[in-house]
Amino acid sequence: MASTTPLPEPFAALADLVAGGPTMRTAAQLGEALNAVPQLQRWLREQRQDVFQALKATHSNGEIGSHLGLTPQRVADIAAGHSRSKADRG
Repeated sequence: MASTTPLPEPFAALADLVAGGPTMRTAAQLGEALNAVPQLQRWLREQRQDVFQALKATHSNGEIGSHLGLTPQRVADIAAGHSRSKADRG
């Protein structure tokens, strides 16, 4: 399953932006990035789900969980796209 949420644009160039020093443009773009955090969270969850699904093709939930400090059930939940809370779902 390929991710459908694109990486929010403000996050792609934040390091370079901030390195350029304080400007009005910097302030505006940092604000845009903060406002895009929910979209970034969705993107990250989708990427994580894709990776977990791929790992499950060659590893058990227990193996994955032991490497990542998760229970096998949590591994299954992440691979299935289940979040822990409503806040996680953005």
